[in-house]
Amino acid sequence: MWPSATNPADSRPSRMPELARTRARLKQGLGDNLWTGYSLAVRKENRLFGLAGGDVSDINLSVPWFSAGKPVTAAGVLRVLERLPRLWPEPLSATFPDLAGTHAGTLTLEKILTHQTGLRIPEKNIPNDPAAAWEYFRRITPADAGLSQEQAAYDPAGGWWLLGQWLQRHTDRPWQEFLEQDLLAPAGIAGLKFRPPAVPIRERRAGKWIVGEPGIGPGAGLSGPAPDLVLFYEKLLHERLLAPSSLQAMRRAARTGKADATFGHMVDFGLGVILNSNRYGADTVPYGFGTQAGAGAFGHGGARSSIAFADPEAGFTAAVFLNGRVPETEHQPRMRILLDLLRSELA
Repeated sequence: MWPSATNPADSRPSRMPELARTRARLKQGLGDNLWTGYSLAVRKENRLFGLAGGDVSDINLSVPWFSAGKPVTAAGVLRVLERLPRLWPEPLSATFPDLAGTHAGTLTLEKILTHQTGLRIPEKNIPNDPAAAWEYFRRITPADAGLSQEQAAYDPAGGWWLLGQWLQRHTDRPWQEFLEQDLLAPAGIAGLKFRPPAVPIRERRAGKWIVGEPGIGPGAGLSGPAPDLVLFYEKLLHERLLAPSSLQAMRRAARTGKADATFGHMVDFGLGVILNSNRYGADTVPYGFGTQAGAGAFGHGGARSSIAFADPEAGFTAAVFLNGRVPETEHQPRMRILLDLLRSELA
């Protein structure tokens, strides 16, 4: 059985394709100690199929997606804007007067969703205490990260913490509750949650696998079975989550041709999603969707361990989790090879 992603009204799962080379690559990675487990789900032509192994013993298990969950939060923001479009151009100080006169107060939703805030804040830097967190954001400036104002630089957590607070203010609900119960659950996506996963992330330290720090917050805290994240993209494409105009806005190129100071590479962004950036180097672009990705492919990667995306031209959606965080110089090639194998077998 598939998890909550198998809604009989929406899919007719069929026999799993062999995916022989993809399966072999995943098993080889276990044997070579490149990762400790994996979960892969794909949906194509109304079929759901997937693979799991190692310490992810079942495709139904909840795994950590880290930043691959950012599009869920972005979809929540766009849903609110469908009701309150006047908020789109406003700086955050319009919603949070206490931020007036601060750098954070000048930020707009577009700047945050396209990573042009001049901020580069890891999760660990944001205080757990709300009052302390607000004080932190009243004081932070681009210079603290060696950036200039509005510089293109992927921001792991800072702007996304602010988006969570923005969602709470305009929905009168905790941001997690709004995203899980108002956005995802009505669309039949019950397995995606902003809570600790069943399978903890592993990270390589001094040649050994240890339990790594979990992702938290609206920018990195999503967990769930791989098929549910695949279903999220299916629902997006079939306009079950957002109005057509909102989906178009999400997928439209909002940041193009800019070198990202965090990634060290040109990467194009829509609103909360990475767009196919192979034109800047299919073999080098970070968190890409495979060297043969369609021009309209969009999605997001997660913390040296995962990626999820839709490729409308190729006719499939996919979510891949490799349990075993390694340096970017190792992760990017291994994921690229795996995605190219998967594409060749789905063709």
